[in-house]
Formats: sequence, C-alpha cells, structure tokens
Amino acid sequence: MTYGQTMRLVILPQAFRKMTPLLLQESIILFQDTTLVISIGVLDFFGASNVRGDAMGMKTQYIIFAGVVYFVISTICSYGVKQIQKRMRV
Repeated sequence: MTYGQTMRLVILPQAFRKMTPLLLQESIILFQDTTLVISIGVLDFFGASNVRGDAMGMKTQYIIFAGVVYFVISTICSYGVKQIQKRMRV
C-alpha cells in the first residue's frame, strides 16, 4: 500500500472513530461556555426580561422559559453524544 492509501484506508478511519465522541463532547462544552459568557450580560438579559415581562405581565415566565430552553438543548446534546459513544463501542 502507498502512504496515501494507508492514511485513507487505515489511519484516518480509526482516528475519526476515536475522535468523534470527543469532538461532540467539546461541542456541548462550547455551547455551555457560550451560555456562561452570555451570562456576563445577565443584567441586560434580566433588564430586557423585566421590560418585556412588565409589558406583557409575565416576568417569571420569561425567565423560566429561558432556563427550560437551555436545559432542553443541553439534555438533547448530552443524550446524543451518549448514543454515539455507545454505538462506537460496539
């Protein structure tokens, strides 16, 4: 086999199989870190929520909705990564 064939047929498939779960996990961490960075502007967020909540009379619902959306996205991503890791072990 030539060097190119060895890389394409042997090395790279093994490397991708080993790295996929780690890359997906890093994607989840990046999402969570991005949310943490956004939380630095939490005063702006809560200020906008208060203004919007006052206008609509639903302050608490806005804050709870934001938390639920974050929780759902994190949970779905974590579940997906676990399923991919489970398939790759078999």
